[in-house]
Amino acid sequence: MVLEYMEKMVMFKESPEGLAAEMDWLHEAGEQGWDLITAVPLIAPNRDGIAYGTVGCHMILKRPKKVL
Repeated sequence: MVLEYMEKMVMFKESPEGLAAEMDWLHEAGEQGWDLITAVPLIAPNRDGIAYGTVGCHMILKRPKKVL
């Protein structure tokens, strides 16, 4: 089986509910056959270079590639 991969980085935004991200694309990707295989948090350092907080997420998706 041959697979194809897609990656997407999403940055969080401050909202009244807390940190939020635009995730509508993920539902659409699922409808197109993509499966989420990993999600890695993006951590921002403070001025001292020490991990400060999560600012986003890097996601990798896969789906079977159609081979003729």
